[in-house]
Amino acid sequence: MHIPARLSDTTLGDVLGALLRARVTGLVRLRETAPHTAGREHRISLAAGEVVAVETEARVPVLGEILMQHGLLDATAQRSLRQRMTAGPGRRVGELLVEAGYVSRDVVGAALRKQLRSKLDALFQIREGTLSFHVACVTPPCPAAPLTAREFLRGRPRARDRQGNSASHARHRRSAMPSPVEHRRREALALLGLDEAATQAEVTRAFRQIATKIHPDRHIQASEAERRAMAQRFAAVSAAYHAILG
Repeated sequence: MHIPARLSDTTLGDVLGALLRARVTGLVRLRETAPHTAGREHRISLAAGEVVAVETEARVPVLGEILMQHGLLDATAQRSLRQRMTAGPGRRVGELLVEAGYVSRDVVGAALRKQLRSKLDALFQIREGTLSFHVACVTPPCPAAPLTAREFLRGRPRARDRQGNSASHARHRRSAMPSPVEHRRREALALLGLDEAATQAEVTRAFRQIATKIHPDRHIQASEAERRAMAQRFAAVSAAYHAILG
């Protein structure tokens, strides 16, 4: 089955959704290309389109940490577990915990599913990478029940979300831009030293104060150039005042 080769052209959610709909069994390889993580490879095993296992170098809680977080494993049990693992290397943590009677198989299964979701969460944070899919004839081993579509797809970023966000952002920018009338009013208020919250009484008071100071008739002793500049400013302030009161 063909899938887009780069994350920049799709999202992991779109790829997993397509493989789920096709009900395929196989392996998704995700190789990072960002400068600081280039070369790191992650693997997602699928059985009939459902996620059954994830291999990743990303830091996620180990089984013991998850059980401790939920108060199902204490420090004493942790020490005993480490001793058992040393005595019998290669055995799965969950098997040892069940064998020692610390937790049930159902509890281990729930913790493994939580860990699986954590691994997928880490992969969904990757922004730069290449993707490939390899069909398998044999169903990959699954340490717990496969994740359902709701668990590994719901709420995940999709390519259509990028387009929707871009369109939404463009609409927001357009709506945020002031109309020509609003723009002129803002300029007029600024000329009077006011902001958009100014009341009509404040506009009138500001205009009169400025007009009193710059009216040419109040500066008979000024030079011709100064009186001309005052007249121009008075005209601008007058125009601003009438534009605001509109």
